[in-house]
Amino acid sequence: MPWFAWIAIAGIVSYAASEIVSAVLKAKAKTEELGGAAELRKIVEDNSAINRELLEKLSSLDARLASVEKTFTDIP
Repeated sequence: MPWFAWIAIAGIVSYAASEIVSAVLKAKAKTEELGGAAELRKIVEDNSAINRELLEKLSSLDARLASVEKTFTDIP
């Protein structure tokens, strides 16, 4: 491999490393901007609780729909 190819390879590696560091720093800044990991964790837990409630409600609606469908199939 010629010597000048190593320059291109080193450039590619350093560019990739700088992009990774930049992405990590942006993610860290965004997390701090939103109030830190503790607040994000609380938001996720709240959303999970809401999702569980919605799932229970959908399950009850599904059961009611099944009983209505059974009634319609039982009617001659």
